Order: sequence, then structure tokens, then C-alpha cells
Amino acid sequence: MSSFRLNTLSAVVFLISIGSNYISGETVTTASTNKYSAEVAKFGDLVAPEPGGILLVGSSTFKRWTNAVTDLVPLPVTNRAFGGSQTSHQLMFFDQVVSPCRPQLIVWYCGSNDIKGKKDPKEVLARTEEWLDKVKKLDPSIQVLLVSIHRCPQKRKDGQIEAVDAVNRGYQELSKKRDGVFYVDVNPVLENAKGESKEDLYVADGLHLNIKGYQQMATLLKPAMEKYWRKKEMNP
Repeated sequence: MSSFRLNTLSAVVFLISIGSNYISGETVTTASTNKYSAEVAKFGDLVAPEPGGILLVGSSTFKRWTNAVTDLVPLPVTNRAFGGSQTSHQLMFFDQVVSPCRPQLIVWYCGSNDIKGKKDPKEVLARTEEWLDKVKKLDPSIQVLLVSIHRCPQKRKDGQIEAVDAVNRGYQELSKKRDGVFYVDVNPVLENAKGESKEDLYVADGLHLNIKGYQQMATLLKPAMEKYWRKKEMNP
């Protein structure tokens, strides 16, 4: 084979490779090579939840909510949040995270790490819409509850509150224009009357909630989940 043909073939393979690893303007690794692959793979070893329940998905804010089942009792909650994931990772691992659980309601907390990584809010919202499209393709009857990103001390320190507010406004707009998509703002219970973060609700990093913080978040999140989750018979 000539040198020209070899170079041409290599270029084609390279372009195909780039295209297959491109999501909403962001180049990412594949699900088999991503740093979260091993963590997500462990979900497959867990007992599958009963169909028709509630699935928590997203990043470490949900992952670290180890008392979620207790805080949200008697709702049938399964937590499949992982790592410091961004919206691109939720797209990448959709088939491993969402599909096996057959939920009736999915509760989404994601986008905080995108903002930390200085992603444009428009990109965050575009990838969220891609993820919502996957949900509807899987099962149009699944409801989705988008949870506001926390206006936490870390985001204030890093000057990222404007980006947080932009994504939260976008989530609210998505809930208005898409059937079966809802939004809940949990920030009111995490802030004081002046709109400042209640720092006693966060651990030392100023990003993640402590036990008390999760309990406060649940005072707004749980009623919303109860409102949008309706137990139903699932097809076998």
C-alpha cells in the first residue's frame, strides 16, 4: 500500500475516532476508558430496584447523600449518582445508570462540576436536553425532576454564582417547555434571609452538604418528589 493511501486511511480513522467521542461540543473519552468506568460498572453488581421507583442521578452531591433512603422514607429511592461527574458523563453512562433501573421518576442533580470546569451554561443545558431526549426515548412515561444547583460557598468564592443562576433558570425553562419535566429550587432552605449561604449546612470544602444540610434540602425536595412520583404497574 502506498504512503499516500496509508496517510489517507489514518486520517479517516482519526476523524471517525473524534466524531465518536464528541458530545455537544465537548471531546470526551468513551465509557470503557473513562475514569468513572470502574465506579459505574459496580452498579451492575447491585440488586436491581423494583421497576417504577425513584432514581437519583448526578454528581457527588447526590453520591455523598448516604442517608437519602432514610431522609426520603417511605419513597422507593435508588441512588446511582457517581464521582465528580458532569453532564457529559451522564450522557456517556446513560445505558449503565438509567436503563437497568426502569424508574418512574428520575431526580437529577448535575451541572455543578461543569460550572467548576468553566463550561458555558448553554453547553450544560444543551447536554441536559440530550440526556432528557434519551430518557424519553427509553420510556416516554418517565418523569424527570431537575434540582437546582446549590449556590454554595465554594461557588461564591470562585465567582460562579452567575453561571449557577443561569443554569438554574435554564432548568426552570426546560420544565416549562417539556412534558414530564419538572423543577425544584432547593436553595431557599440553604440560604439565609439575605440570600447568603448557611455555611453550617456544608462540610469544610464549602461545596458538599453535611447531614443537617441534606435534611434541610429534603424539606423541599421530598414534597416535590411525592408530587411527581406516582406508583404504577410496570409492564414485564
